[in-house]
Amino acid sequence: MGNILNIIDSRNDFKNVDGLLPLQCGPFFNNQLDKYFEYKFCNLDDIDDSTNYFYIVEISHNPGIPNVIPEILKMNKLIDLVNQDRCKVILGYESEGDIDMTEYNDWYLEFCKPLENKIKFSNFYIFNADLNCQKNNKSKINFFPSTNHMECAAHDLNHMINYQGGHQVTEMDYDFQHKTIQDIDIDKKTKHFLSFMRGMHNHRRALASYFEHNDLWYNNIISFLKIEWDYTDAIPEMLPEKYWESHSKLNDREAVEIDTQNLKNKQSFSTTFTTKWEFYEETFLSVVSETLYDNDKLYFTEKICKPIMCLHPFILVTSPHSLKKLQEFGYKTFHPFIDESYDNEEDGLKRMQMIFDELDKFRARPIQELKDWWKEILPILEHNQKVFLELGKNKSTRIKYMEKLND
Repeated sequence: MGNILNIIDSRNDFKNVDGLLPLQCGPFFNNQLDKYFEYKFCNLDDIDDSTNYFYIVEISHNPGIPNVIPEILKMNKLIDLVNQDRCKVILGYESEGDIDMTEYNDWYLEFCKPLENKIKFSNFYIFNADLNCQKNNKSKINFFPSTNHMECAAHDLNHMINYQGGHQVTEMDYDFQHKTIQDIDIDKKTKHFLSFMRGMHNHRRALASYFEHNDLWYNNIISFLKIEWDYTDAIPEMLPEKYWESHSKLNDREAVEIDTQNLKNKQSFSTTFTTKWEFYEETFLSVVSETLYDNDKLYFTEKICKPIMCLHPFILVTSPHSLKKLQEFGYKTFHPFIDESYDNEEDGLKRMQMIFDELDKFRARPIQELKDWWKEILPILEHNQKVFLELGKNKSTRIKYMEKLND
């Protein structure tokens, strides 16, 4: 099949199914895929007997998967192609990493397993941003753990450097600027932490409680937009008791904004390159609260890309073993100056306390000691940025996987 993707058009098939996106409106058809493949669309009634096909459905949120698969199984002509190994069905859900694999496996066991003697589920593929999805998959459907967020950000940064002079217009009152290690002026650093918090997941409520407890909002660079803030008295399960009173105070605190004051829509603006260089120039450490904190999921978004792109050390408030995965990708982290043993702790409450302990120790260090540390880690910061840029220059694992499926 070469570099042509022969695709049976799914655009008109599931207009009343919840949880789907129109074809080519989600993350599956991205700039990298456009670069390496040509697309040829056809209707199911117009297929060629000598051609193999893909049938691609883009998922907008989790329920889309159990909603659409039963509908696909009703398409007898398509299923005949699947059973003949002439069509691979791809469900693209790379925007999130939130599939509950236990629930999914139970659903598959109840709904799909009885049909295994009639349908070749091994020709179904789910692309998902949870890097543990295939490991936790117990079905015959294949899962591809996707790093699409990181790959797209790296690709876009390279494009910006090569064709836009390292600048990109943002919705803010500043442009994003690509910087190199030579642009860093350590003497401008006066604040400990940089942290962005928009959606209020429980682990971000916990982190906000730490900032509230220590009154860190305005002597650091911290955003706390309180998007989807729905306060209840329920304490986040990962929040140590010492900070419970501070959590209750968050309900009365106004949103803390650092660069979104003029945005009309503070919920859905693009965040990958809405990053002001001065934020990184003035601070010593990024406190990155990724989207998930779950033990069984591992999910990277643009949130971890930002400090890597901008030459900044980080502490990562997310699922366990995330630093280990970054290291497997070739990035270097910041142990022993930061005790990163928190990354191995699978108890969410203990892990959060260990992170808070590291933030306390970091704040207690003299500013000169932090500056001296920065001089030592400049090679690490440069290395990480180079690894990230190489990710955008080279053929990604996702593209290689699609080439294998298309072979």
